[in-house]
Amino acid sequence: MTKFLADECVFSLTVELLKNRGWNVVTVREVGLQGAKDSEVISKAKEMQAILITQDMDFCDIGKFPPSSYSGIIVLKMTHNNLNKVHATLQRMLSELQEDEFNGALFIVDHNKWRRRRKI
Repeated sequence: MTKFLADECVFSLTVELLKNRGWNVVTVREVGLQGAKDSEVISKAKEMQAILITQDMDFCDIGKFPPSSYSGIIVLKMTHNNLNKVHATLQRMLSELQEDEFNGALFIVDHNKWRRRRKI
């Protein structure tokens, strides 16, 4: 089953939405990593074989965080103003993709689309 590690910057409403839809979501706080550096967070996701879900745009740097090294990274480009639209895009993406499509990929999700990047 797909597992997500939600970074501390992810809105609690997003975590609730995912859990209510039946997704296995663990938060950084639940694993004792609140305030941790990005490198620690991504290492924990890798250890857990979990997809990192975050709003931290630093994880879009495929040189620093090569998607091929991880079970997947989802970066949500959202604010409180566009939260519902980004949630709708995220739900559409999760319903369209198979579990193995996350592995080794970076997904950037905004208010009207999602895109996938892989390190070449």
